[in-house]
Amino acid sequence: MIIQYINSTELLASFLKDAGNSLKTFRYFEKRNLNVIKNHIVTCLGIDSDLPIAYGHLDKDDNDKIWLGICVKWTERGKGYGKQMMDWLIKYIKINKLREIYLAVDTNNLQAIKMYKKYNFSFIKTEKNIEYYILRIT
Repeated sequence: MIIQYINSTELLASFLKDAGNSLKTFRYFEKRNLNVIKNHIVTCLGIDSDLPIAYGHLDKDDNDKIWLGICVKWTERGKGYGKQMMDWLIKYIKINKLREIYLAVDTNNLQAIKMYKKYNFSFIKTEKNIEYYILRIT
């Protein structure tokens, strides 16, 4: 998988169209227009055989918190693409000296939670079946 920056919504739309059941737990674009990526710190897609199979972003909210979002196409889960995307985002975070990264994940998304804990994200709280985590870079 090759990870590339994106600023065009065309490839993103293609990824979301084919993401399948992954969108049941990755709901970031349910309430946002695809053009929101123009405001992201970074937006990237993992491409394999010219097809987008993984997505990642870092997005700063109105309170200056930086949120990590990641999604792997449903049919491609369990193949290490999530780990590759996380490795890429963590490297970006460290290179750009970002200090605190937040994420939200469904409580039943055990595979993702296990991965986030391997990257040293710390649990903050649970609200309405969503767990919140933080990663502090020192």
